[in-house]
Amino acid sequence: MPDERKADRFAVRPDATGWTVFELWTGNPAVIATVPQTGLSEDDARHTAGVLNSQARRGDSSMRR
Repeated sequence: MPDERKADRFAVRPDATGWTVFELWTGNPAVIATVPQTGLSEDDARHTAGVLNSQARRGDSSMRR
């Protein structure tokens, strides 16, 4: 597994209406601007997870709980 994948905080999984971006630590959907990231196209979900993981690796304070 590449080193950057070990640090991933978000991943994608299929849901009833598309794809969900979820937090690996909790299993809960990621939320951006109060909108749960569910029902996305696979491309959008993978892109969103990539952006969120990149921000989390940089220590973006908006990603902290």
